[in-house]
Amino acid sequence: MRRVWLIGMALCASACSVLPGSAPAATPTIAAPTATPAAAATPTRPAPVASPSAVPKPTNTAAPSASTTKVYVGNTDGEGVYLRKTPSMADKLDAYADGTELTVVGDDVSNEGQTWKHVKTPDGVEGYVPAMYTTDAP
Repeated sequence: MRRVWLIGMALCASACSVLPGSAPAATPTIAAPTATPAAAATPTRPAPVASPSAVPKPTNTAAPSASTTKVYVGNTDGEGVYLRKTPSMADKLDAYADGTELTVVGDDVSNEGQTWKHVKTPDGVEGYVPAMYTTDAP
């Protein structure tokens, strides 16, 4: 029995790293836990990112720029049209042939019973022509 006891002691001592007559092994030191910040009461989530199709696009509320609108001299039976300094039949400047491209630079004006287009000619002169002598295509 004594032999069993010695074997048991030897096994126990080897498991504990202590043999009879030897110094106990150094026990590893365990660092004390450090304080961690407390977790937030509610987890924070990043804000959702909208997909490009969900982002509203700005809309142009202004009227289209008149300077980009083109009209052409037409409906004159080959006679052409006079450019006028003001929207008046008596205020003639120069004549322009059918098919001449005109750039609309202002709003239409009503005077003397007709509608006038405020235009700029290819040579840079601004004035008015009766709207009835303009077309949308050459």
